[in-house]
Amino acid sequence: MNQTAARELCVMDQTAADELYEAFAMLAGSDPDNCSYSKGYMKRQAVFACNTCVQPDMEPAGVCLACANHCHDGHDISELYTKRKFRCDCGNQKFDGFTCKLRPEKDGVNVQNVYNHNYFGRYCSCDRHYPDEDDQVNEEMIQCIVCEDWYHARHLDNPAVDCDVLMEMICVGCMNRAPFLWTYSEHFAVSPLNEVQANAARVEDEKSSPSTSSRDVASTSYQINETQMKHESDITSHQHKTNTDRCIYKELKVKDMKKRREAAVFWPYHWRSELCMCTGCKRMYVEASVPFLLDESDTLVAYEKKAKPQSQTCDDVLLSCISSLDHVQQLDIIYHYNDLKQELCEFLQQSTEEGKDVSPEICREFLEEFQMRKRRRLSSEGHYSS
Repeated sequence: MNQTAARELCVMDQTAADELYEAFAMLAGSDPDNCSYSKGYMKRQAVFACNTCVQPDMEPAGVCLACANHCHDGHDISELYTKRKFRCDCGNQKFDGFTCKLRPEKDGVNVQNVYNHNYFGRYCSCDRHYPDEDDQVNEEMIQCIVCEDWYHARHLDNPAVDCDVLMEMICVGCMNRAPFLWTYSEHFAVSPLNEVQANAARVEDEKSSPSTSSRDVASTSYQINETQMKHESDITSHQHKTNTDRCIYKELKVKDMKKRREAAVFWPYHWRSELCMCTGCKRMYVEASVPFLLDESDTLVAYEKKAKPQSQTCDDVLLSCISSLDHVQQLDIIYHYNDLKQELCEFLQQSTEEGKDVSPEICREFLEEFQMRKRRRLSSEGHYSS
């Protein structure tokens, strides 16, 4: 690769850099070498599905990062991002005779694991595969923080909001399964103007100031919403601190405006701290299977922040080298990079113990042998039963 091509590969906008950094944080937050099974149902970890081992007519199953790297190397792997309260399935009875290389002794089934169509490579209410070659719309997907399914923005019945404080989304199905959340959405969610409101605001604005665009109107509405949210946040936070027996939910419910409740809801980063902590409400969260909403460390932001210190040592180099690739290709390179890093460390340690000088020739021989071993492994592990 010449210098010009190398420079072109290193050029990426900040948005692409942030997205790729999140992918590194997602992987760095999980152990790449040791099966996570012994840790039980982890609060959050990166999860993968092996399409080679688990066919569409079989029960869904997922594996941890380490098993994806070591047990399923060379298989058709789907990245599921992160899942909460998941225990690694690799080698259990769902894999029909396949044995985990890292931890063979496992229960037959992890009864507390929750699965959805993501484990078969399908997403969203449209139940389509990702990547979808037939989809002409190149659109990012957004994950619901409750069901953890991924949705196309166009299928949320509510346009995504471009807002600095926006962090989380809950799909309409999950909102209806925990209907008390609609009350909180009236006060703390970030929502764009609906079409009728936008048209009315546009007409009124044109009367007063013809030079102001509809985009300015929408921007103003977001600013007002954010100011209002901050004000109400200060009020409820103070109430939490001064009177823990007080039911904030009942007080907010009295103020319900019964807005449209047929679309996904977008939330700012602070919204979980506004949930009422009284005994009755805590019971309500458990009954709706959403007690994790009270745990602010449950968020993806908290998970990624925890992972960032571990991932900063190699991020800059990897970002500059693979920025032009798509997400699937980037992850594939990360997996191979982990293999190379592990074997290189072992090679250098052995060379040090034997008192050998690490010359360019020896490094070149190591890389050639590594490539040969990789090819042999891929050809012999085309399928786990071969």
